[in-house]
Amino acid sequence: MNAKPTVENYDPHAYLTDLQDSYAQVPDSGIHIVLLGTQGGPIPGARAATSSALVVNGQIYLIDAGSGLPLRFAEAGLDFTRVRSMLITHLHSDHYADYFNFFQLNWPNWDPDGRPIQLIGPGSAAEVCSNGTSVPGLPDAPNTPLISPDQPTPGLAAMDGLFIRANAYDFNERLRTTRRRNNAGLDFTGAAGAPMYEISEIELPDGIQAGSPTPPCEPFLVYQDELVCIRAVLVDHPPVYPSFAFRFDTPYGSVVFSGDTRPCENLITLSRNADVLVNEVMDIDAAVARFEGSSFYTTMARQFLTAHTPMVTRGASDGLEEVPGVGATVKTAGVSGLVLNHVYPGDGSVPDSTFWSHATAEFGGPVVVGRDLVAIDVANLAAVTDGVPVGS
Repeated sequence: MNAKPTVENYDPHAYLTDLQDSYAQVPDSGIHIVLLGTQGGPIPGARAATSSALVVNGQIYLIDAGSGLPLRFAEAGLDFTRVRSMLITHLHSDHYADYFNFFQLNWPNWDPDGRPIQLIGPGSAAEVCSNGTSVPGLPDAPNTPLISPDQPTPGLAAMDGLFIRANAYDFNERLRTTRRRNNAGLDFTGAAGAPMYEISEIELPDGIQAGSPTPPCEPFLVYQDELVCIRAVLVDHPPVYPSFAFRFDTPYGSVVFSGDTRPCENLITLSRNADVLVNEVMDIDAAVARFEGSSFYTTMARQFLTAHTPMVTRGASDGLEEVPGVGATVKTAGVSGLVLNHVYPGDGSVPDSTFWSHATAEFGGPVVVGRDLVAIDVANLAAVTDGVPVGS
């Protein structure tokens, strides 16, 4: 482009590279968001479940690992040996279901002489949650079985150990046949030699304990290398605790991934003056209507109304306080550009144009409605600011 883009001439698709074209590649310089899965919720559909990559100078940082990640990662032409970290926002299945599959299926692509990937995410809810229930970290509910009562709220490290045990036959067979080097089994779990990945469960800062409601929390460091500094805050996704958002500060700009959350002050603090916020979005009315007449209607409606970010501000009603829309939230934080992710409903019943128009009306800046297998140039998107009352 010759002229600097403005909102007046902004095309919401102008800054997307469609990676479904097998010849398209994510550039090895600068900073790019790659949306791998953009579906909100665990129900399989046309979109893969939530997973994203931030590519900085060709190095890859993954955020969440919903179902479909291994395939989408390959379709995007990304290189497994360039993955430096994977961060899990919270332990809902649509955000972690394929994390172990991703590593196991990429066993042949692993460089055992490279640096271990850093796998970062929540620890056990029972250890950090002060919600005063009979099983810490879980809401009380009558007539409800307790699955795995000896370990009902495993964190990321315990979950990983259970996955390894469940896949022991596959590991043991391959270590004796195909996964060998220098006449020895090459094991990525770390049982023999360096592991493919190292797990770090996120420790909350001193004096902060997750609970309901989510306590105020200043951003704190969870990972750093020469390209990125990653900080986290607790976000409000009841009844899941802990649930995190992550901010990546790089030499080329800053990007925040909200995870699942209703609008909250912690997210606004984390996002302040960032270049791009990748935020979940939901058409609440359409989401609730999908379960009309279902035996799950009451519980699903409560979850939609209290634990997610609507596409447009919802006024107070039925005992619920006003909930800002995604555009209003971004405007408050002073973010330059918005990418909508974890889209629900994401089956096309609500057109992308509807999500875009509502978010744009309350934000005033550039908005991209995410879809699977696109790359977004952060610098170009953040440049669309002339004449925009961002943060005003």
